[in-house]
Amino acid sequence: MARKAKSTKPAGATSKASKKRLHSELENDDPNQQQTILPPEPCTPTKQTGGRSGAEVEYSAKKTRKRTSAPTTAPALRSPGLLSRSSHANTLSSRGLPPKAQKVIRENEADHQVENMLCANIPEILQQARPHDEARSELAVATSEYICADLEWRISKDPNQRVLRLRKRAKGKQPDTATGATNDDSKLAALLSSMGIAAANESSAELEGKLAAEFSEFQPWVFLSASSGKQNERQSYPWIQHFHLYIAHLVRHYLGSVQYGENPATASPRLLLPYKRTDTKYKGSDDDTRADIGLVSRSVGANVAMVDGSAYYNEVFAVTEVKASSGPSRAASTADSGIDTSQLDGDTKQAFKQLFLYSRQVFAEQPDRRFMWGITICDNHIRVCVLTSSGALASHEMDITTAKGRCDYIRLLVNWCLCDWHQLGFDPSVRYCEDERGNGYWEIDVPQMATGDAGMESAGSRYETQTYTITGASVAADHLFGRHTRCFVATPKQSTGNQGKVLIKDSWSYLGRHQVQERSGELGEIAFLTKINQMVDEHPEFAGTVPRLEDGGIVRLDVNGHLAIDSVETVLGDLCRHLPKHSSDYAYTHVRLAMTPVGTRLRELRSVAELVVVISDALQAHKAVLDHCQILHRDISENNIMFTRSGNNIHGMLIDFDNAVDANAARNRSGPVCTGTLPFMSVNNLRKAKVARTAVDDMESILYLLIWLGVWGITTEHRKQTHDKETQLIEWNMDVGMAIRNKCYAMSSKSNLDILLNEFYTPP
Repeated sequence: MARKAKSTKPAGATSKASKKRLHSELENDDPNQQQTILPPEPCTPTKQTGGRSGAEVEYSAKKTRKRTSAPTTAPALRSPGLLSRSSHANTLSSRGLPPKAQKVIRENEADHQVENMLCANIPEILQQARPHDEARSELAVATSEYICADLEWRISKDPNQRVLRLRKRAKGKQPDTATGATNDDSKLAALLSSMGIAAANESSAELEGKLAAEFSEFQPWVFLSASSGKQNERQSYPWIQHFHLYIAHLVRHYLGSVQYGENPATASPRLLLPYKRTDTKYKGSDDDTRADIGLVSRSVGANVAMVDGSAYYNEVFAVTEVKASSGPSRAASTADSGIDTSQLDGDTKQAFKQLFLYSRQVFAEQPDRRFMWGITICDNHIRVCVLTSSGALASHEMDITTAKGRCDYIRLLVNWCLCDWHQLGFDPSVRYCEDERGNGYWEIDVPQMATGDAGMESAGSRYETQTYTITGASVAADHLFGRHTRCFVATPKQSTGNQGKVLIKDSWSYLGRHQVQERSGELGEIAFLTKINQMVDEHPEFAGTVPRLEDGGIVRLDVNGHLAIDSVETVLGDLCRHLPKHSSDYAYTHVRLAMTPVGTRLRELRSVAELVVVISDALQAHKAVLDHCQILHRDISENNIMFTRSGNNIHGMLIDFDNAVDANAARNRSGPVCTGTLPFMSVNNLRKAKVARTAVDDMESILYLLIWLGVWGITTEHRKQTHDKETQLIEWNMDVGMAIRNKCYAMSSKSNLDILLNEFYTPP
């Protein structure tokens, strides 16, 4: 399909239609008056609408951070960022929206997620961090028991606690501090000795001085009471920081001599240290949100100190959102496991909302993130949250003013220090490495194609992988829940034959639980691409217009010596029953594909003539796939048509078949279906009309794509001029209802369509 494009100037009308009303609404200060970005019944979560891509996500693996680190703090275990994102200005999801409007949309989305994707008051969630290894689990129990005993001993000796105990006894209540508390470490020392572990070369007096100093800093936190009134959240920042330093001192002292694994960056034990800067904008953020406190992982041999300098989303382990609560949570006293978020008080909901906003940044900045831990603190009440592709689960409240609350939280922190790397939410198959010169790079393991049906994994197939070196990144995970699709450009680490660059697609496929062989999502894409590649072998004229699958399959993890499918069900186990109703019957499964050739985004085209060639090739590929393979694409969008260039010749290429479906099955399906990328979806698709999806829907998407490119411009330079443009196309990208209304209006008559066509961009 290669043709030489004639050079022509982009055509377009000179007049512009102003949409003052929309921008007036967007700039309203009251977020409650904004329409939510999500409909009451979400579309099938098989597509991340408007992921960052192309020029918006650039590779920076060798980029070094310029920051002033405390000389006593060991180097970071996390690497420099792989993905360096620009601001929201160039992303598809925010095209034409001022930053204030984008902020409103994200906050509305976070509100929706707290109400619909979160289940709270699940004490068992803390057990998800318990080390799988029996010896490490025993060590974690003994270490946390000693730390709890040491803390209770210090509290029992404190004059403030004596006053509180006398008051409680006068009221006939039992004190919260354990009676007979002691800081005797003989039991822990005996266990360490039996395991051949020696405590750090640190005198008892030296350690005691450090612990006493930390305790004096955070003791007001553990003595908070309801009579203290509403606290200033900034006042509690140092309390929380020094509490974590207190834990880190003891972990380092007793576990500092434990041998690392092969990679100190992923081995346990580790220290979790707080950033010194609080309430700050993190490096790597694409908006102006400010996170309260971040915890980062350091080697267990590091000196214990706050991490100085700038805070980075690409290295943070967990973000802590702090709120000054106006009163106790309504859910604090409930004994039910898995409560509805309607039972949470407003401060707690607001804390989760902020945590969700920060966490989406972490997923976007860390290429090896599978799931996330997060922490909310409202005065003295702590909740810990696990955020997965399918939803979020939060623990019960841990009251830092009670012995039980303190010990529950300490056990979790110690478990985090000793558990496997994948239990922290990281992916061991995506690794940061350094060569002999100290230059950093990333490696990624891709499952090799199995010999099962149509490229799918057969039940008895061996799990083998091929390692690739990442040389670039084109798409970052841009949503908190859903597929978390990431795309990397890579080369085989040990190249054989003529192997060159490949595009690696890493995402979480939305599958019915216990139906691993279901043809949907990326698993369906493996089967579809295998079939399409066979078609191309028989019809070589279509070579290069569709991707060729080189490798791919389900990602598996080594869980305590056993290979397990990496899925939300593997992460949460039986706790999947607490996931939101629309997710409880499904489990996202981790899938990775390697494909060729590596395409280029449409924004790199040089003229309208080249666009015509590329769209023509994509349409012919669409028709060939439908005619010869009976596969309907269902997701025509700006990101899913690419091109390759050889000199002055270009090929158009239709990619991304994870939303595709067997055409015969689609014709027989009458239920409501809503899949695709919001600005380009057909009206019937947006309406979830009870009619079969056909090629007509995809052709309608092509029409919307051409209008989209006409208004915003084709090239990157064009889009720099049109980003803040006032156009009715903004409504296509706001929410489903606005998109339906605007598209129906524009297509209802020639005069209405002319208004839209008059908004086409004309280069100066």
